Amino acid sequence: MSDYEIDQIRRVRHQVSAEHDHDLRKVAEYYRSVENELRQTRRFKFADEPKDRTLDESKVAKAG
Repeated sequence: MSDYEIDQIRRVRHQVSAEHDHDLRKVAEYYRSVENELRQTRRFKFADEPKDRTLDESKVAKAG
C-alpha cells in the first residue's frame, strides 16, 4: 500500500472517531452497526470466530 492510501485510511478513521466524540464504545458500536448492515446485504463474506473457544484436548501437545 502506498503512503497516500495509508494516509487516506488514517484520515477516514480519525473522522469516524471524531464523529463519535473519540469515545471507543461509540466507535465500536458504529462499526458493529455497519457490519450488521453489510451482513444483511449478503454481498460480502465474513470470517467469523467460532462461538466455542474451549480447547480440544486431543489437539493440544502434551509435555513429557
